[in-house]
Amino acid sequence: MGTHIDSLDFFWESVKSAGIAKLKDKQMLELGNQIMRQDVKDKYKIRSGYSKIYFLNLRCHHTAIDWNLKDGTVPIDMCIPIPLKRYINNFDIVTDFGCMEHYWGDEKKPKEWGLDKEMVAQWQSWKNIHDMGKVGCVYIHTLPFLGSVPGHGLFHYDLPFFENVCKHNNYELISLYKQKHDIRTDARDYAFCSYVKKEDKPFVPGWEVFKEWLHR
Repeated sequence: MGTHIDSLDFFWESVKSAGIAKLKDKQMLELGNQIMRQDVKDKYKIRSGYSKIYFLNLRCHHTAIDWNLKDGTVPIDMCIPIPLKRYINNFDIVTDFGCMEHYWGDEKKPKEWGLDKEMVAQWQSWKNIHDMGKVGCVYIHTLPFLGSVPGHGLFHYDLPFFENVCKHNNYELISLYKQKHDIRTDARDYAFCSYVKKEDKPFVPGWEVFKEWLHR
C-alpha cells in the first residue's frame, strides 16, 4: 500500500483545519502498512519510505492495522467487532489511504455482488473506526471513486456516501471532493473526505440501510 503525495497533503490540510498543528502525543491509527511513494519522500524530505517511521518521528503514538504483520503492524480483522477494548474511544486521528475498499470479510472476491456477508463486513469496518475514535477524532479517507478503478478492491465510493455517513452520525465535515490521485495515470479518480467525530454515540444506520449506499 502506498501513500501518494495528494494523500499526505490532504492529511495535513485536514488535521490543521481541525485545530491540530502538531502530532506530538496524539494517538494515531493508520489502516494498512503504508509505504511513502517517492514524490512524498521528495516533497517532505523523508528518508525512510515507511509511513510508521515518518509519523513516529513526529512524536505521535502510531498504530497500524494490517494482516501482513510487517513493520510493527497489529493483525486485527476489521470485518468483525474490535477485540481489544483499549482501542475503543482511543484515537485522535484515523487515516484510510486506500484500505476500506478491501474489507469484505474474505480473501477472495465474491462472484456475486450484494451478498449480505460482504455488506455486513463492510458496515462493520466503518462501525469499527467510528468506535475506535474518541470524541474529536479526525478521520481522513482517500478511496477509489465510483467507476474509476475497475477491479480494484470490492467497494467504490461516491460523494453522497460520505454525506450520508456524516449526516447520520453528526460528524463535522471538513472536506469532501473528487480528484485525480495517481501521477502515473489520469484514469484514477478518488474520493477525498475528512470529518470530525462530535459525539460518543453508536454508529448508525444499521447494515440493512448502510448497504444501499455502497457501490461496486
